[in-house]
Amino acid sequence: MIHVICPNPALDRTLFLSNFKPNTVNRPTFTKELLGGKGFNVIRPFIHSNFNNYQVHTFLGGFIGISLEKIVSDNNIKCQITNIKDNNRVCTITIDESTHDTYQVYENGPNIQNSEVTEFINNIELSVKSEDYIIFSGSLPSGMDSSFYKKTISLLQNKNAKCVLDTSGDYLKNGIEASPWLVKINDEEFLELIGEQHTDSIENITKYIKSFNKVENIIVTLGKNGMIAKFNQQLFKVNQPSIAAINPIASGDIFLGSLIQYIAQGSTFVDSLKYACSCALTNCLYWYPNLNDEFIKKFIKEVTVEEI
Repeated sequence: MIHVICPNPALDRTLFLSNFKPNTVNRPTFTKELLGGKGFNVIRPFIHSNFNNYQVHTFLGGFIGISLEKIVSDNNIKCQITNIKDNNRVCTITIDESTHDTYQVYENGPNIQNSEVTEFINNIELSVKSEDYIIFSGSLPSGMDSSFYKKTISLLQNKNAKCVLDTSGDYLKNGIEASPWLVKINDEEFLELIGEQHTDSIENITKYIKSFNKVENIIVTLGKNGMIAKFNQQLFKVNQPSIAAINPIASGDIFLGSLIQYIAQGSTFVDSLKYACSCALTNCLYWYPNLNDEFIKKFIKEVTVEEI
């Protein structure tokens, strides 16, 4: 089973406007509300492909939490909810259709009580079995110690589970100390982690990844230049086609979810990389998170993976 740890969910509200103007009333031409937070974006490939062997673990509370719980229920999403006293956040994405500019306003998360954190961890520990995959994704809300990922990864890997970490800042620095099975990170975060200056040289980044030994497996994304992955002591370069991206929001999460889904279903790492990259590229073609089989099949033929 794949477990997705989503400690800071949100209600994502996307507003489409034509000719967005300051200091006046702007009326959207269209609005869309979705489950938000990196963890809920991770499971979008599961929902798209009718993959059911997963469970999301999250906090829900307040009137926004009630709205999120209704979306979870209406879409038959497999979710273990830890109820909290505080209110969940709203993330507002405003899109000016005339200029294609986007304005992202992300609220802070709720304040989580110690008793709620303890219940959350207990729920996760009871659910996870040996050989399960656990994806830790995103930021932590107020009240959760920055060492949460580190402690929980250590706890679950002692049960022989495979932990995957996708976060940044102190959460990443602490979490990686537990040696998760796999880490996904972008090039800037990776260079900061190892204390190196920014470089545009793929050769230098490849050298750094090859010698990086804090985790067994790592994927470093390079934006339009694809990604470099170290898996089972092998190094791979993923090359992707150029596209006219509309909005990349959630593409990294969709990549990670589809990658672990394919690996969990028994696919090779190379095939999993190609599928995951194709899903991420497809998502970039839409204003809000979305997948389309026609585009996925097209990109799978164009994405290449070479061992280096």
